[in-house]
Amino acid sequence: MLDVSFSFFDPQPQDYHSIKLLLSQLVQGDAASFDLGGVADLVLEQKLVGSTVKTDGGDDDDKAAEGDPYAVLTVLNLNVHKDHKALSALTSYLLAKLPASSPFHAELSSLLAHPAEPSTAAAPKHVGLVLSERLVNMPAQIVPPMYKMLDEELQWARDENEPYHFSHLLFLSRVFRSTAADLDSDPNAALEAALVAEASMRAAVLGGPKKKKGRKGAAPGEAGNAGEDKLWVYHAEDEAVEKVASHKHVFEYSRGRRQEDGSEAFGVETKGQLMLVPWTKWGALLDGIDKVASVPV
Repeated sequence: MLDVSFSFFDPQPQDYHSIKLLLSQLVQGDAASFDLGGVADLVLEQKLVGSTVKTDGGDDDDKAAEGDPYAVLTVLNLNVHKDHKALSALTSYLLAKLPASSPFHAELSSLLAHPAEPSTAAAPKHVGLVLSERLVNMPAQIVPPMYKMLDEELQWARDENEPYHFSHLLFLSRVFRSTAADLDSDPNAALEAALVAEASMRAAVLGGPKKKKGRKGAAPGEAGNAGEDKLWVYHAEDEAVEKVASHKHVFEYSRGRRQEDGSEAFGVETKGQLMLVPWTKWGALLDGIDKVASVPV
């Protein structure tokens, strides 16, 4: 077995292309519609908030820092940066993916309408967009320490009067659809089968049925009918996010499936997912992520 160690770093200028690539995974084929490079620049401009994960360089921290990040976690203030062209375009895209008549759309629209003027601990008004993505083979166990560091960084930033007093957090993530028939008939479905097995194991360890599922509602451990389709999360921590979310919506990408993406080559139908979490649930979310993402698979 290959033993690989990881280290955590602040986002560095040399991480630009890797961060841009990781962000593109969140919007799949629609990435061509945005200036994700501009969003990556904004991630890099935040000196106090955000982290990446790279392979451990042993005693040579400089060598490790020069490597490519395999995971990134940060949060961007959508109210403060509402005039940032690249982020504004992404925000408009996400809002457009919500049904116009839905409570989710109504609440998010109202929150985004708040001015960029300072948001305080006593009266938080801003929305933070949480950008969390990693390579598919990265272990979930890196996630709890990343979120613990983010929690500390947000507090340090607020202590420096930086604009990180949020009333809500908006999480952008991915899910994928699968059917029992797909797994039986597709000889190249190894990746999808592995993801399903991982999700099923987490559900078995944690107890209770998995919430992200298809219309017919079988639990993850159930075989289901051949034509029954279900939605599965790519990342364990999204299960914890859903438990504290006030709103959730799964959406289709405008450009359909992204054929050049490795997961799609294995027949995985990927969809986007948005979840809105009140800041008052942040502590519960950290506890949930520690529980879910620490489960060995």
